[in-house]
Amino acid sequence: MKKIIDCHTHLQSKKLVNEYFKHRTGYAITMKALDSLIGNGDKIYEEIGEIDNIFLCECIDAFSKTSIEDQLKNIKKNLCKYKIIGIKIYLGYQPIFADDEKLLPVYKFCEQNNLTAVFHCGVGAENLHSEKQINYSSCLPIAKIAKKFDKINFIISHFDYPNFNDCLKVITENKNVFTDISGEYENFNNIPYENLINDFVSKIKPALNKYNIKDIINKIMFGTDYFGIGSGFDAVEEYITTLNVLFSKEYEDLFLFENCLKAYPKLSNYIKIDNKI
Repeated sequence: MKKIIDCHTHLQSKKLVNEYFKHRTGYAITMKALDSLIGNGDKIYEEIGEIDNIFLCECIDAFSKTSIEDQLKNIKKNLCKYKIIGIKIYLGYQPIFADDEKLLPVYKFCEQNNLTAVFHCGVGAENLHSEKQINYSSCLPIAKIAKKFDKINFIISHFDYPNFNDCLKVITENKNVFTDISGEYENFNNIPYENLINDFVSKIKPALNKYNIKDIINKIMFGTDYFGIGSGFDAVEEYITTLNVLFSKEYEDLFLFENCLKAYPKLSNYIKIDNKI
């Protein structure tokens, strides 16, 4: 049986978890969303927090009436019970760069608690339209923070689509920065996935070809952005196919499992070498 961790989902409820795992095995990391997006606040703890094969990335609202310090206190008290392994920052959805001083307490908290800092990067969902929003979601400022906080790991979500060259530059120049290919297929119009895969491969391949595979193969993870059947974000196996097309099936264990364990060191508290929680 394949060892699989979907490093980027939005399984916000038991219903979505059951739907996702109806025909699949493995683990999934769920990204808690801002309440202004698709979030359900702390109800997510009740819904999915104690499901054995689900892990949670909390999120920080950089512009909430609740201070960042108080948000971190709330996360701290829930760390172990709900298997929190990282904190997500929604660059672009909020007008803030990754290296903004306002976020320094978040990185210090991650450092103290062995958590991974995860960023929305790139165009992402369709409501990120403006050039200003896209500028905020750039992965380039992450390089500065990764050097300053070199004891924690950082993840550039969505390969910073369509800024693949920027993403590859940051992950190859910083040993503690990883990326995933989640969210590349927003299929609201039921386009054949073969067409979407071919289109994505044709766009990213020129950037990948500039690098030796050994320099990037340990930094890329399988992720989907799954948010339910019919949501436009319901592809799963198609992402595995994409990775095998881009590279080779011989690297599947890295993409599907091992790289995620490296990117999220907190996972080692729950997933052991024999793949048992």
